[in-house]
Amino acid sequence: MIRFLCTRRGLLPIRRYLEAGGPRPKARIEASVYGRDLFTRIGKPATWIFSDLERVLPQGLGDLVKAWNRLEASGHRLLNHPTQSLRRYELLRTLHETGINRFNVYRLDEARRPARWPVFIRREDEHDGALSRFLKNAEEYDRELEAVARLPVARDHLLAVEFCDTRDAKGIVRKYGAACIGGEIKPFHVYVSRKPIVKHSTDAIVDAETAAEELRYFDENPHEAELRDVFARARIEYGRIDYGFRQGRLQVWEINTNPYWVVDSAPDPLRVPFLERRAQWLARAFDRIDTK
Repeated sequence: MIRFLCTRRGLLPIRRYLEAGGPRPKARIEASVYGRDLFTRIGKPATWIFSDLERVLPQGLGDLVKAWNRLEASGHRLLNHPTQSLRRYELLRTLHETGINRFNVYRLDEARRPARWPVFIRREDEHDGALSRFLKNAEEYDRELEAVARLPVARDHLLAVEFCDTRDAKGIVRKYGAACIGGEIKPFHVYVSRKPIVKHSTDAIVDAETAAEELRYFDENPHEAELRDVFARARIEYGRIDYGFRQGRLQVWEINTNPYWVVDSAPDPLRVPFLERRAQWLARAFDRIDTK
């Protein structure tokens, strides 16, 4: 049994995965919304995935830690500690301070201001990309702060992120994604694009060359050791890491603890061999963390 926990807003990713066609785990996966009554009857030992941590409100963390401790004492397998796992701001600050990421990040409610330009503003607890255009200097930044002050979002939930340009000599950006399921790390996608910021497969160039590159990336898993180090620093055992490379150095954008595992409803036929292989691995990875 695998017990998958998330916020109410975060049910769609796992439901879409479980309801889609193709290879699926043999393990029974039960998705539930965080709540006090969830842990009143914990039942037989299971694997519990604490996901969607970016969206958990601070006032709910105490109950989750108590539940974690109770489950741990009862012999359950647990992934993603609710308070020890690093969220976006903590992760990006840590990676910058330890010399992994060249770019820095700032909360809008803190005294520090960006040291490098351009920057963009985004929400800390969402995965919907930038809220602002690129801000090229302090004057543009200050004007944008006045604009975002009118948004229905608390300032401590907004980040200013230094833009890290990962274009190569030909102007090509590669946005990599890799899955972590119970500590097992495997490539999830590589989007090759000419856009400065790449989020989705629709941003990518798909041809025979890029399809072969994505399949080779999956088979060779060339960045596994570096990614394992980042996941260990983040104390995250379940999620998807998005990253790129600047001048040969790994640059981490985020780790999403509740990613969509099914994201290509109408994929380009050239990517199908890769997507089939990925789906088979994902099903086996869930089965390997199952507690029977």
